[in-house]
Amino acid sequence: MTPFRFSLERVRSYKTSMEEQLKLQLAVARRRQEEEEERLEHYRRLRDSCGVVQGELAAGDLLREAALLEALEGRIAGQRERVARAHMAVKEKCDQVQAVMRERKVLDRLRERQLVAYRYELAREEQKQVDEAAGSRRHL
Repeated sequence: MTPFRFSLERVRSYKTSMEEQLKLQLAVARRRQEEEEERLEHYRRLRDSCGVVQGELAAGDLLREAALLEALEGRIAGQRERVARAHMAVKEKCDQVQAVMRERKVLDRLRERQLVAYRYELAREEQKQVDEAAGSRRHL
């Protein structure tokens, strides 16, 4: 009997390589998301460190402090948007990985079923040959 050959092996291999590529892209997207979240946290700490103005301050100092806080609030708002975009990119990659993984698993199950059927037929052929050999010896 010919050796087992899964007819969709190329498709299965392609799906496996796509899955690996997408997992790498997902890791990059997660790393970017973490970096954006760290940057957001950095801006929040800067804003919190400005704190309450203590003691007497000149009008210019007060204006600079207010301008700094306003600039930090703007950066925080912009950074929140970048974090949200990074989060969406991670979600999209995760969905893509899951879709390709499901497709590959379907092919894996199909391959396994075909392999089981092949082994069953192989065992039947071997048993048939054994039976024929035993029958021919009995007639001698």
